[in-house]
Amino acid sequence: MLIRDAMTGGGRAAPRNVEFMAYLVDADSAQVMERFTVEQMMPHALVRQGSMDEAIALLGQLDRPPERLVVDISASSMPLSDLARLADACAPSVSVVVIGDRNDVGLFRELLRMGVDDYLSKPLTAELLRRTLGGQAAAEPVQQVRTGKLVACVGARGGVGASTVAVNLAWALANRQQRRVALIDLDPHGGPANVLLGVRSNEGLTDVLKNVNRLDPHYVNRTLVPVGPHLSVLSSEMDFTAGTQPDLMALQRLFGELKKHFHYIIADLPDRAGPVSQCVIEAAQTTVLVSDPSVYGARESARLIRLAENRDVAMPLALVINHTHPEGKAELTVRDFEEAIGRKVSQELPHDNEAAVEAENLGAPIVGGKGPLAQALLALSLDLSGRRAEPAAALTIRLPPLLAHTMQGLSGLWKRLT
Repeated sequence: MLIRDAMTGGGRAAPRNVEFMAYLVDADSAQVMERFTVEQMMPHALVRQGSMDEAIALLGQLDRPPERLVVDISASSMPLSDLARLADACAPSVSVVVIGDRNDVGLFRELLRMGVDDYLSKPLTAELLRRTLGGQAAAEPVQQVRTGKLVACVGARGGVGASTVAVNLAWALANRQQRRVALIDLDPHGGPANVLLGVRSNEGLTDVLKNVNRLDPHYVNRTLVPVGPHLSVLSSEMDFTAGTQPDLMALQRLFGELKKHFHYIIADLPDRAGPVSQCVIEAAQTTVLVSDPSVYGARESARLIRLAENRDVAMPLALVINHTHPEGKAELTVRDFEEAIGRKVSQELPHDNEAAVEAENLGAPIVGGKGPLAQALLALSLDLSGRRAEPAAALTIRLPPLLAHTMQGLSGLWKRLT
């Protein structure tokens, strides 16, 4: 099916699946691009006359991102700022070509640094489009600059809620921030991720690690289990008697490939020790360490922090204290916990057993609710993406002396009357 509505101004309903998408500012360029898609017999192509804002809005409505995207910055007063917003809306796998009306080498270099594959200067011609977008030239981008982020979620000890944190982080990033997220449950015998999300495993993790050389966008989409338009899960449920050691090289290649297609890969580690955990922590761009406020939790947290800090490249580490039980005398205070490990706690999760049990029974993530635990998990997801705003400073209004004196007198009169 070929969708060609460049001259309708986007009057048709938005399509759900598009492989090639182009938004051009002027009608002449839109006509040239439309004729080019017809000539190349591109399936699932969409050409429209419109602005960058309209392109960004449509990207958020698609079930999956296009493979190639052409945008026009000739009418933009702040093209680099607009492209930064576009990059925020695009999956890392999208090949982006920019069209403009300036033949500027400096601009071209800046666009390449941002991850744009090519820059075309107007006027557009069929021959120019054939050379840059046709055949193999379109299939092989100049460079892959933008890639997703691997986040390792690990518990300092068993039962502290690391899987709950991983699932809720993934759900919040996908549904509250519209990021494309892959959640990988690395327990080969079946971790809790599928239960907490209300889906069934398809043995995708086992299959993909055996066929890592076949990874491409279509294979990835077939293997991962979708949980809504932006979140996918990769897991397995091997027999308890089956072997448990995956190929670490295949696992690293899997992470590299998924980072081309997703903004975030959330890896839920079933254990804090062993080759798999060490491999994931070494490869991660961020580690989320979950502990309870116990002496043993503090001890093991300190050991894991040392492991993360021994990497060749420093990485952010978020320390989460999860109050899995009502507060008691046996627990450390957060201040004592911080002093014991020499690091500040990034986020506290309040005890809310009712919300946790309900979420597990219904397969509905906690962060989708409105309680204090949901708000704490949402705040953690915003911290992870760098989107949590600092609290606003108190606003102080200084009144002129005469007006201030009058207001004070009225306030005193009101108190006497009431």
